[in-house]
Amino acid sequence: MSVASRSTIGGLFGGLGSLATKAGGLFGGRRRAVASLAAAVDAQTSHAAHASSARESTPGVSDTHALIEQMLAQGRFALLLREQIIGHLTRDQLERAVVALDEQMSLVPDGDVLVGGWRSEADGPRDQLTPADRIVPVEALYLDRYPVTNRQYQQFVAAGGYEQMALWDAEIWPGILQFVDRSGAAGPRSWSDGTLPRGQEEHPVVGISWYEAAAYARWVGKRLPTDAEWIKAGAWPVASAGARPRQRRYPWGDTMDRACANLWGSRAAGIVPVGEYAAGVSVGGVYQLIGNVWEWTYSDFAPWEVAAGRLQVEGPMKSVRGGAFDTYFDHQCTCQFQSGDSPLARKHNIGFRCAIGACDLASVADNINSGDGNRVPAGGEACVAEVSV
Repeated sequence: MSVASRSTIGGLFGGLGSLATKAGGLFGGRRRAVASLAAAVDAQTSHAAHASSARESTPGVSDTHALIEQMLAQGRFALLLREQIIGHLTRDQLERAVVALDEQMSLVPDGDVLVGGWRSEADGPRDQLTPADRIVPVEALYLDRYPVTNRQYQQFVAAGGYEQMALWDAEIWPGILQFVDRSGAAGPRSWSDGTLPRGQEEHPVVGISWYEAAAYARWVGKRLPTDAEWIKAGAWPVASAGARPRQRRYPWGDTMDRACANLWGSRAAGIVPVGEYAAGVSVGGVYQLIGNVWEWTYSDFAPWEVAAGRLQVEGPMKSVRGGAFDTYFDHQCTCQFQSGDSPLARKHNIGFRCAIGACDLASVADNINSGDGNRVPAGGEACVAEVSV
Protein backbone atom coordinates (compact mmCIF):
# COMPACT_ATOMS: atom_id res chain seq x y z
CA MET A 1 0.00 0.00 0.00
CA SER A 2 1.34 3.41 -0.91
CA VAL A 3 2.01 6.19 1.59
CA ALA A 4 -0.75 8.19 -0.09
CA SER A 5 -3.23 5.35 0.37
CA ARG A 6 -2.32 4.99 4.02
CA SER A 7 -2.80 8.72 4.43
CA THR A 8 -6.23 8.51 2.83
CA ILE A 9 -7.37 5.73 5.15
CA GLY A 10 -5.89 7.51 8.14
CA GLY A 11 -7.79 10.63 7.20
CA LEU A 12 -11.02 8.65 7.02
CA PHE A 13 -11.01 8.14 10.77
CA GLY A 14 -8.65 10.82 12.02
CA GLY A 15 -11.55 13.15 12.79
CA LEU A 16 -12.68 10.90 15.61
CA GLY A 17 -9.71 12.08 17.66
CA SER A 18 -10.95 15.68 17.63
CA LEU A 19 -14.46 14.42 18.34
CA ALA A 20 -13.17 12.78 21.50
CA THR A 21 -11.57 16.02 22.63
CA LYS A 22 -14.79 17.97 22.09
CA ALA A 23 -16.92 15.31 23.72
CA GLY A 24 -14.94 15.34 26.95
CA GLY A 25 -16.08 11.77 27.62
CA LEU A 26 -19.21 9.85 26.68
CA PHE A 27 -18.67 6.56 28.43
CA GLY A 28 -16.09 7.09 31.22
CA GLY A 29 -17.52 6.02 34.61
CA ARG A 30 -21.03 7.12 33.83
CA ARG A 31 -19.60 8.48 30.56
CA ARG A 32 -16.79 7.14 28.31
CA ALA A 33 -14.71 9.18 25.89
CA VAL A 34 -15.44 8.73 22.23
CA ALA A 35 -11.68 8.25 22.03
CA SER A 36 -12.33 4.55 22.64
CA LEU A 37 -14.13 4.45 19.29
CA ALA A 38 -11.33 6.35 17.60
CA ALA A 39 -8.71 3.99 18.96
CA ALA A 40 -10.83 0.99 18.05
CA VAL A 41 -11.22 2.15 14.48
CA ASP A 42 -7.53 3.03 14.26
CA ALA A 43 -6.68 -0.51 15.34
CA GLN A 44 -9.02 -2.00 12.74
CA THR A 45 -7.70 0.36 10.07
CA SER A 46 -4.10 -0.53 10.89
CA HIS A 47 -4.99 -4.23 10.65
CA ALA A 48 -6.67 -3.70 7.27
CA ALA A 49 -3.79 -1.61 5.98
CA HIS A 50 -1.24 -4.26 6.97
CA ALA A 51 -3.27 -6.99 5.28
CA SER A 52 -3.74 -4.92 2.14
CA SER A 53 0.00 -4.31 1.75
CA ALA A 54 0.47 -7.97 0.88
CA ARG A 55 -1.82 -7.91 -2.14
CA GLU A 56 -2.34 -5.82 -5.24
CA SER A 57 -5.04 -3.18 -5.20
CA THR A 58 -7.91 -3.66 -7.61
CA PRO A 59 -7.58 -1.10 -10.42
CA GLY A 60 -10.07 1.73 -10.00
CA VAL A 61 -11.07 0.78 -6.45
CA SER A 62 -9.47 2.77 -3.61
CA ASP A 63 -8.44 1.25 -0.31
CA THR A 64 -10.84 3.63 1.42
CA HIS A 65 -13.74 2.36 -0.68
CA ALA A 66 -12.79 -1.25 0.05
CA LEU A 67 -12.56 -0.59 3.78
CA ILE A 68 -15.99 1.07 3.83
CA GLU A 69 -17.44 -1.89 1.91
CA GLN A 70 -15.92 -4.26 4.46
CA MET A 71 -17.43 -2.30 7.34
CA LEU A 72 -20.85 -2.32 5.69
CA ALA A 73 -20.60 -6.09 5.27
CA GLN A 74 -19.70 -6.41 8.95
CA GLY A 75 -22.75 -4.41 10.04
CA ARG A 76 -20.68 -1.45 11.29
CA PHE A 77 -22.89 1.17 9.65
CA ALA A 78 -23.17 3.20 12.86
CA LEU A 79 -19.49 4.09 12.63
CA LEU A 80 -19.88 5.14 9.00
CA LEU A 81 -22.78 7.48 9.83
CA ARG A 82 -20.76 9.59 12.25
CA GLU A 83 -20.02 13.17 11.27
CA GLN A 84 -16.27 12.71 10.83
CA ILE A 85 -16.66 9.69 8.54
CA ILE A 86 -19.85 10.17 6.55
CA GLY A 87 -18.16 12.54 4.11
CA HIS A 88 -16.05 9.68 2.73
CA LEU A 89 -19.06 7.59 1.67
CA THR A 90 -20.38 7.49 -1.85
CA ARG A 91 -24.09 8.08 -2.33
CA ASP A 92 -24.67 4.36 -2.76
CA GLN A 93 -22.75 3.55 0.42
CA LEU A 94 -24.65 6.22 2.32
CA GLU A 95 -27.99 4.85 1.15
CA ARG A 96 -27.06 1.33 2.21
CA ALA A 97 -25.87 2.55 5.61
CA VAL A 98 -29.13 4.46 6.17
CA VAL A 99 -31.22 1.46 5.09
CA ALA A 100 -29.28 -0.72 7.53
CA LEU A 101 -29.90 1.80 10.32
CA ASP A 102 -33.63 1.85 9.58
CA GLU A 103 -33.98 -1.92 9.26
CA GLN A 104 -31.80 -2.92 12.19
CA MET A 105 -32.45 -0.16 14.73
CA SER A 106 -35.52 1.57 16.15
CA LEU A 107 -35.74 5.27 17.00
CA VAL A 108 -36.72 5.83 20.63
CA PRO A 109 -37.89 9.46 21.06
CA ASP A 110 -36.61 11.67 23.83
CA GLY A 111 -38.64 12.24 26.97
CA ASP A 112 -39.04 11.21 30.59
CA VAL A 113 -39.27 7.62 31.77
CA LEU A 114 -40.21 6.25 35.17
CA VAL A 115 -37.49 4.04 36.62
CA GLY A 116 -38.73 2.26 39.73
CA GLY A 117 -40.95 -0.48 41.07
CA TRP A 118 -44.12 -1.50 39.30
CA ARG A 119 -47.28 -1.42 41.43
CA SER A 120 -50.53 -3.23 40.84
CA GLU A 121 -53.84 -1.48 41.37
CA ALA A 122 -54.01 -3.08 44.83
CA ASP A 123 -50.81 -1.26 45.82
CA GLY A 124 -52.34 2.16 45.21
CA PRO A 125 -52.96 4.57 42.33
CA ARG A 126 -50.52 4.07 39.48
CA ASP A 127 -50.23 7.79 38.77
CA GLN A 128 -48.75 8.65 42.17
CA LEU A 129 -45.00 8.68 42.74
CA THR A 130 -43.35 6.98 45.70
CA PRO A 131 -39.87 7.63 47.16
CA ALA A 132 -38.62 4.56 45.28
CA ASP A 133 -39.54 6.02 41.88
CA ARG A 134 -37.31 8.21 39.74
CA ILE A 135 -38.22 10.24 36.68
CA VAL A 136 -35.24 10.08 34.33
CA PRO A 137 -34.92 12.23 31.19
CA VAL A 138 -33.73 10.27 28.16
CA GLU A 139 -32.29 11.74 24.99
CA ALA A 140 -33.44 10.33 21.64
CA LEU A 141 -31.57 7.18 20.66
CA TYR A 142 -31.52 4.28 18.28
CA LEU A 143 -31.85 0.79 19.80
CA ASP A 144 -31.22 -2.50 18.02
CA ARG A 145 -34.49 -4.06 16.93
CA TYR A 146 -33.10 -7.49 17.80
CA PRO A 147 -30.60 -8.88 20.30
CA VAL A 148 -27.11 -9.34 18.83
CA THR A 149 -27.00 -12.73 17.11
CA ASN A 150 -24.37 -15.44 16.93
CA ARG A 151 -23.84 -14.55 13.27
CA GLN A 152 -23.16 -10.91 14.09
CA TYR A 153 -20.87 -11.75 16.98
CA GLN A 154 -18.95 -14.16 14.73
CA GLN A 155 -17.90 -11.14 12.63
CA PHE A 156 -16.37 -9.57 15.73
CA VAL A 157 -14.48 -12.75 16.63
CA ALA A 158 -13.26 -13.26 13.06
CA ALA A 159 -12.02 -9.66 12.87
CA GLY A 160 -9.79 -10.21 15.90
CA GLY A 161 -11.99 -8.31 18.33
CA TYR A 162 -10.53 -10.15 21.31
CA GLU A 163 -7.05 -8.97 20.29
CA GLN A 164 -7.87 -5.27 19.85
CA MET A 165 -7.18 -3.91 23.31
CA ALA A 166 -8.57 -0.46 22.47
CA LEU A 167 -12.05 -1.99 22.37
CA TRP A 168 -11.89 -3.19 25.96
CA ASP A 169 -12.19 -1.51 29.34
CA ALA A 170 -8.66 -1.14 30.72
CA GLU A 171 -9.70 -2.78 33.99
CA ILE A 172 -10.33 -6.08 32.22
CA TRP A 173 -7.17 -6.22 30.09
CA PRO A 174 -5.51 -8.83 32.33
CA GLY A 175 -8.65 -10.95 32.21
CA ILE A 176 -9.43 -11.05 28.49
CA LEU A 177 -7.55 -14.33 28.10
CA GLN A 178 -10.17 -16.05 30.27
CA PHE A 179 -12.96 -15.26 27.81
CA VAL A 180 -12.71 -18.47 25.82
CA ASP A 181 -15.05 -21.09 24.39
CA ARG A 182 -15.13 -24.83 25.10
CA SER A 183 -12.04 -25.45 22.96
CA GLY A 184 -10.02 -22.65 24.56
CA ALA A 185 -10.35 -20.29 21.59
CA ALA A 186 -11.50 -16.70 22.05
CA GLY A 187 -15.28 -16.47 21.91
CA PRO A 188 -18.54 -17.08 23.78
CA ARG A 189 -18.56 -19.81 26.39
CA SER A 190 -20.78 -22.24 24.48
CA TRP A 191 -18.93 -21.99 21.15
CA SER A 192 -16.12 -24.26 19.98
CA ASP A 193 -12.99 -23.43 17.96
CA GLY A 194 -14.11 -19.81 17.80
CA THR A 195 -17.17 -20.82 15.76
CA LEU A 196 -20.88 -20.48 16.54
CA PRO A 197 -23.04 -23.60 16.99
CA ARG A 198 -24.31 -24.91 13.66
CA GLY A 199 -27.91 -23.93 12.92
CA GLN A 200 -27.95 -21.16 15.55
CA GLU A 201 -26.80 -18.27 13.39
CA GLU A 202 -29.88 -16.17 14.18
CA HIS A 203 -30.07 -17.09 17.86
CA PRO A 204 -29.03 -14.37 20.31
CA VAL A 205 -25.42 -14.77 21.37
CA VAL A 206 -25.12 -15.89 25.01
CA GLY A 207 -22.29 -17.01 27.25
CA ILE A 208 -20.64 -13.59 27.02
CA SER A 209 -19.68 -11.29 29.88
CA TRP A 210 -20.64 -7.64 30.22
CA TYR A 211 -17.12 -6.73 29.10
CA GLU A 212 -17.45 -8.79 25.92
CA ALA A 213 -20.79 -7.18 25.14
CA ALA A 214 -19.32 -3.69 25.66
CA ALA A 215 -16.30 -4.47 23.45
CA TYR A 216 -18.52 -5.70 20.62
CA ALA A 217 -20.69 -2.60 20.92
CA ARG A 218 -17.65 -0.33 20.52
CA TRP A 219 -16.45 -2.36 17.54
CA VAL A 220 -19.69 -1.68 15.66
CA GLY A 221 -19.69 2.00 16.71
CA LYS A 222 -22.44 1.68 19.29
CA ARG A 223 -22.71 1.14 23.05
CA LEU A 224 -24.84 -0.71 25.55
CA PRO A 225 -28.15 1.00 26.43
CA THR A 226 -28.65 2.38 29.91
CA ASP A 227 -31.41 1.05 32.14
CA ALA A 228 -33.51 4.15 31.52
CA GLU A 229 -33.12 3.84 27.75
CA TRP A 230 -33.98 0.14 27.79
CA ILE A 231 -37.10 0.75 29.90
CA LYS A 232 -38.22 3.62 27.68
CA ALA A 233 -37.99 1.47 24.56
CA GLY A 234 -40.16 -1.22 26.13
CA ALA A 235 -42.59 0.68 28.35
CA TRP A 236 -43.06 3.52 25.81
CA PRO A 237 -44.10 6.17 28.37
CA VAL A 238 -46.66 8.84 27.59
CA ALA A 239 -46.19 12.14 29.42
CA SER A 240 -48.81 13.09 31.99
CA ALA A 241 -48.62 16.62 33.43
CA GLY A 242 -48.02 16.61 37.16
CA ALA A 243 -48.00 12.83 37.44
CA ARG A 244 -45.81 9.87 36.66
CA PRO A 245 -45.57 8.99 32.97
CA ARG A 246 -48.08 6.39 31.91
CA GLN A 247 -46.14 3.43 30.59
CA ARG A 248 -46.69 -0.20 29.78
CA ARG A 249 -45.97 -3.13 32.05
CA TYR A 250 -44.91 -5.19 29.01
CA PRO A 251 -43.98 -3.99 25.51
CA TRP A 252 -47.30 -5.30 24.17
CA GLY A 253 -49.55 -3.98 26.98
CA ASP A 254 -50.36 -4.46 30.66
CA THR A 255 -51.33 -8.14 30.69
CA MET A 256 -48.99 -11.11 30.61
CA ASP A 257 -49.39 -13.19 27.45
CA ARG A 258 -46.94 -16.05 26.95
CA ALA A 259 -47.75 -16.06 23.25
CA CYS A 260 -45.88 -12.74 23.10
CA ALA A 261 -42.60 -13.80 24.71
CA ASN A 262 -40.38 -16.84 25.10
CA LEU A 263 -40.69 -17.53 28.84
CA TRP A 264 -41.18 -20.55 31.07
CA GLY A 265 -44.47 -22.08 29.93
CA SER A 266 -44.29 -20.67 26.41
CA ARG A 267 -44.34 -22.93 23.38
CA ALA A 268 -40.54 -23.04 23.01
CA ALA A 269 -38.29 -25.24 25.12
CA GLY A 270 -35.16 -23.11 24.79
CA ILE A 271 -33.63 -20.12 23.02
CA VAL A 272 -35.21 -19.27 19.67
CA PRO A 273 -34.17 -17.04 16.72
CA VAL A 274 -34.41 -13.29 17.38
CA GLY A 275 -37.19 -12.72 14.85
CA GLU A 276 -39.72 -14.95 16.59
CA TYR A 277 -42.55 -13.85 18.91
CA ALA A 278 -43.52 -10.90 16.72
CA ALA A 279 -46.73 -10.51 18.76
CA GLY A 280 -44.60 -9.15 21.58
CA VAL A 281 -42.91 -6.39 19.60
CA SER A 282 -42.76 -2.96 21.25
CA VAL A 283 -44.53 0.16 20.00
CA GLY A 284 -41.26 1.17 18.33
CA GLY A 285 -40.77 -2.18 16.63
CA VAL A 286 -38.22 -3.75 19.00
CA TYR A 287 -38.30 -7.54 19.30
CA GLN A 288 -37.84 -9.73 22.37
CA LEU A 289 -37.24 -7.07 24.99
CA ILE A 290 -39.06 -9.54 27.19
CA GLY A 291 -38.09 -13.20 27.16
CA ASN A 292 -35.69 -15.46 25.23
CA VAL A 293 -32.55 -14.07 26.94
CA TRP A 294 -31.78 -11.53 29.64
CA GLU A 295 -29.95 -8.46 28.33
CA TRP A 296 -26.92 -6.65 29.73
CA THR A 297 -27.31 -2.88 30.05
CA TYR A 298 -24.62 -0.26 30.62
CA SER A 299 -25.94 0.57 34.09
CA ASP A 300 -24.77 -0.71 37.45
CA PHE A 301 -27.09 -3.02 39.34
CA ALA A 302 -29.05 -0.89 41.79
CA PRO A 303 -32.56 -2.14 42.60
CA TRP A 304 -34.38 1.17 42.71
CA GLU A 305 -37.63 -0.53 43.70
CA VAL A 306 -36.25 -1.21 47.20
CA ALA A 307 -37.57 1.86 49.01
CA ALA A 308 -35.88 1.04 52.32
CA GLY A 309 -32.40 1.33 50.86
CA ARG A 310 -29.84 -0.23 48.55
CA LEU A 311 -29.45 -3.97 48.37
CA GLN A 312 -26.00 -4.94 49.63
CA VAL A 313 -24.11 -7.12 47.16
CA GLU A 314 -20.61 -8.54 47.10
CA GLY A 315 -18.51 -6.91 44.40
CA PRO A 316 -19.60 -4.85 41.40
CA MET A 317 -22.66 -5.97 39.47
CA LYS A 318 -24.21 -4.89 36.19
CA SER A 319 -27.89 -4.66 35.37
CA VAL A 320 -29.67 -7.31 33.30
CA ARG A 321 -33.25 -6.93 32.14
CA GLY A 322 -36.09 -8.62 30.30
CA GLY A 323 -36.21 -12.19 31.55
CA ALA A 324 -35.33 -15.31 29.56
CA PHE A 325 -36.74 -18.55 28.23
CA ASP A 326 -36.35 -20.09 31.69
CA THR A 327 -37.88 -17.19 33.68
CA TYR A 328 -40.84 -18.51 35.68
CA PHE A 329 -42.31 -15.60 37.64
CA ASP A 330 -44.31 -12.95 35.77
CA HIS A 331 -43.01 -10.07 37.89
CA GLN A 332 -39.44 -10.82 36.74
CA CYS A 333 -40.23 -10.20 33.09
CA THR A 334 -41.79 -6.75 33.15
CA CYS A 335 -40.24 -3.65 31.63
CA GLN A 336 -39.50 -2.37 35.15
CA PHE A 337 -37.91 -5.42 36.77
CA GLN A 338 -34.16 -5.28 37.24
CA SER A 339 -31.86 -8.15 38.02
CA GLY A 340 -28.09 -8.12 38.09
CA ASP A 341 -24.98 -10.22 37.76
CA SER A 342 -21.23 -9.95 37.94
CA PRO A 343 -19.80 -8.25 34.82
CA LEU A 344 -17.60 -11.36 34.50
CA ALA A 345 -20.58 -13.74 34.38
CA ARG A 346 -20.98 -15.73 31.14
CA LYS A 347 -24.43 -17.26 31.59
CA HIS A 348 -26.37 -19.47 29.19
CA ASN A 349 -29.33 -17.07 29.27
CA ILE A 350 -27.78 -13.57 29.10
CA GLY A 351 -27.26 -11.72 25.82
CA PHE A 352 -27.42 -8.07 24.83
CA ARG A 353 -28.42 -5.48 22.24
CA CYS A 354 -26.77 -2.17 21.33
CA ALA A 355 -27.74 1.50 21.21
CA ILE A 356 -26.42 4.81 19.91
CA GLY A 357 -27.49 8.35 20.69
CA ALA A 358 -29.45 9.97 17.86
CA CYS A 359 -27.34 13.12 17.98
CA ASP A 360 -24.14 11.07 17.69
CA LEU A 361 -25.10 10.39 14.07
CA ALA A 362 -24.62 12.88 11.25
CA SER A 363 -27.63 14.44 9.57
CA VAL A 364 -28.07 12.52 6.35
CA ALA A 365 -30.15 15.30 4.80
CA ASP A 366 -27.36 17.80 5.40
CA ASN A 367 -24.73 15.50 3.94
CA ILE A 368 -26.23 14.58 0.59
CA ASN A 369 -24.45 16.20 -2.32
CA SER A 370 -27.03 17.33 -4.83
CA GLY A 371 -24.25 18.07 -7.33
CA ASP A 372 -22.57 15.07 -8.91
CA GLY A 373 -24.66 12.67 -6.82
CA ASN A 374 -21.62 10.55 -6.12
CA ARG A 375 -19.79 11.62 -2.99
CA VAL A 376 -21.21 12.97 0.23
CA PRO A 377 -19.48 16.15 1.49
CA ALA A 378 -17.81 16.06 4.90
CA GLY A 379 -19.81 17.43 7.82
CA GLY A 380 -18.95 19.76 10.67
CA GLU A 381 -18.88 19.27 14.40
CA ALA A 382 -20.65 16.25 15.86
CA CYS A 383 -23.23 16.49 18.60
CA VAL A 384 -22.44 14.33 21.60
CA ALA A 385 -25.17 13.69 24.14
CA GLU A 386 -24.72 12.71 27.76
CA VAL A 387 -26.00 9.30 28.67
CA SER A 388 -28.68 9.12 31.37
CA VAL A 389 -28.40 6.08 33.59
